[in-house]
Amino acid sequence: MGGRQQSRHGKQGRETRYAAFDVIELETEQVQEQGDPQAEAAARVVQEVQPDVLVINNLQQCKYTDKANIDAFVENYLSIPQRDDLDGINYEYTLQPKSNTGVRPEQDYDFNKDGTFGERPGDAFGFGEYPGHYGFAIASKYPIDESSVRSFRTFKWADMPGNLIPVAGEECVVMDSEDDEIVLYLTEEELNVYRLSSKTHIDIPFEVEGGTVHGLFAHPTPPSFDGVNNFNGKWNHDEVRFFADYVAGEDYIYDDSGVCGGLDDDASYVLMGDMNAGPGLGRDERPLRPSQKFLLDNDDFYTDRLPKSPGGAQRGLPTATRFGGDFEGVVEQIDYVLPSPDLSLHASSVVWPSKNATKRDLGEDVSMASDHRLVLADIATHPRH
Repeated sequence: MGGRQQSRHGKQGRETRYAAFDVIELETEQVQEQGDPQAEAAARVVQEVQPDVLVINNLQQCKYTDKANIDAFVENYLSIPQRDDLDGINYEYTLQPKSNTGVRPEQDYDFNKDGTFGERPGDAFGFGEYPGHYGFAIASKYPIDESSVRSFRTFKWADMPGNLIPVAGEECVVMDSEDDEIVLYLTEEELNVYRLSSKTHIDIPFEVEGGTVHGLFAHPTPPSFDGVNNFNGKWNHDEVRFFADYVAGEDYIYDDSGVCGGLDDDASYVLMGDMNAGPGLGRDERPLRPSQKFLLDNDDFYTDRLPKSPGGAQRGLPTATRFGGDFEGVVEQIDYVLPSPDLSLHASSVVWPSKNATKRDLGEDVSMASDHRLVLADIATHPRH
């Protein structure tokens, strides 16, 4: 019920463990029934660290089931010990927000400029084969203040001042699967409907012991799979920028209910999830480096101590949270749990054992679950001293 009665440091009501885990393409048929190897491996990784607040990226949504996929994952996997030496986790509070992925506008547009209109995945607001593809969900031991949740799924990209949208008339080139050149941009008509969030941006207040903490969740589009115009890179840049502007209280922001403005000055918050943006990647696909500008060098987030792992260190980047994925051999830091500066970070880590670690075969389950690694942080509600 609503989290631990005592914190890990023995101080009553002070500390919460937050975790972000991108479990690559965890689909409906995997979580609605027991016995799926990837879901079991992911649940085992989560149970190793027992987070109080958890976001699962890439947990698909499905409107054709009686039970939301996050609730099915909790019931069929997270609540059941995946080893005799582990405890199940019964998350009482869950939320699976609507996603722009696979959602088409009322009028058909050719967003991806392939000559066809209104076809998924490329002509949806967010890349997806169906509504809710590549979605995300939140599970918590602490109550959610549902009346204060703010979603920004319908916020239009063009309404962000100084946005980087490639527009009609610019030299915007992307290569399709046959290596033919396609002009990629937004027309004036498309600017009036195109949404900023490829999934959604959402602010979920948790009533943790000691006060309210706002969980800030998003999963920006990957800044790759496009050409020299860097359409997806610019989209990712502005998606990452959004929450930096939100915590700074920028007044251009409006939510899905029409309420304007950013987060209150005195609010505590934790940014969580796969931002698809990381520093020092050394790849031409991601030249804008929005994570450096809007997260790591931003005084509105505490980043003096970033989560690390032995596995990442062995591969040359201690703070890495992903290995391989779309680019073989690439090690990158793109998943985050970042507190506001008024909160106190007690400890943090990435669940990625070293290559030679043999602790209960944890490394095998880490690799089975995803190409991403779970990131966690123990954060207290009192200021740092």
